[in-house]
Amino acid sequence: MTHDLRTPLASITASASSLLDEGVPFSGEQRQELLRTILEESERLNRLVGNLMDLSRLRAGALTPSKDAIPFDELTSAVIGRLRPQLAGRSVRVQIRDDIPPVPMDVVQMDQVLTNLIENATRFSPQGTEIVLTAVQWQNQLEVKVADHGPGIPSEERTRVFDEFYRKDVGERRGGTGLGLAIARAIVSAHGGSMWIEDTPGGGTTVGFRLPLTRTEEGAVTGKGGSR
Repeated sequence: MTHDLRTPLASITASASSLLDEGVPFSGEQRQELLRTILEESERLNRLVGNLMDLSRLRAGALTPSKDAIPFDELTSAVIGRLRPQLAGRSVRVQIRDDIPPVPMDVVQMDQVLTNLIENATRFSPQGTEIVLTAVQWQNQLEVKVADHGPGIPSEERTRVFDEFYRKDVGERRGGTGLGLAIARAIVSAHGGSMWIEDTPGGGTTVGFRLPLTRTEEGAVTGKGGSR
């Protein structure tokens, strides 16, 4: 974790120091690149700090969703749009059934779930491969899957990847903080749902989760009773 915090700080410091060096005649393009590095690494650092704060709330039992009925396609579009710079031109194919009713969820928390899953898929799959996000109604639940075509996860490790700080490097790809999946599953569980890992057809990893489409409090949202 110390390494993960220091890496973006080192990039920010180096870029800012270069810009402040009056003896270096940077071109406009070079200045833009240094500023872009500062912005991207600042955002990365902010996500790391956010994950640590979420872990603290999780351990304190304070990860309580504030639910509203939200169209799932709107959440998905917002997350993918924000992540475009990190996807490095990689294609994300989205397949969402149009018969899914608004989903009772904490939009900020579920934004983080999708963000963590898509970032993981990007980190562990080769450049040029496609990431696929699907969402369907399964009985009275929303079922979402994020699939990549990376090396996959052995069956004996599929429960361990949800443990806090469990991480694994794959080839030259360095694992993340080991918090993304742990926090994502905790959020889904707090919503009354479940999360799992399965193989992607043709090779790779698929992370799936389900959320209830019904709630008992006032303003209840009810699924249409359909299936996949």
